[in-house]
Amino acid sequence: MKKTFLGILFLGAIFLSLSFAIAAEITQLSKKASRLRLGMTRENVIRLLGKPKWAVIPNDKGEFALSDRRIKLELHWHNPGCNPVVVQFNDMLKVTGWDEGRAFCGKDARLFEPSDEYSCIKPDRDKFCK
Repeated sequence: MKKTFLGILFLGAIFLSLSFAIAAEITQLSKKASRLRLGMTRENVIRLLGKPKWAVIPNDKGEFALSDRRIKLELHWHNPGCNPVVVQFNDMLKVTGWDEGRAFCGKDARLFEPSDEYSCIKPDRDKFCK
């Protein structure tokens, strides 16, 4: 019984220390993203967060394809060390949802980034990223 209690206490301490380590990795971009609000315009979002690195549009296929027909644009910002900040827009280009990029921070965070096929430097996406 005493060993079980000590084991649980030990695991709790590890969990708590990991929680603080993850919380300490909140990026400046994620802090800015915490100021996003529903209904903001695409222009206001870009003014707040800067130019995005990737844009996902309705006809895209694959892992990042838009699964909800109501979402007409999804912009992704490179968030060094953490998963990307992602903002979704409706047909009026108003914010309908977002991810502040706080869910995963660590050496493998780049695995959550879209590929170059979604890059804002591509002609079919450039207009959405300005």
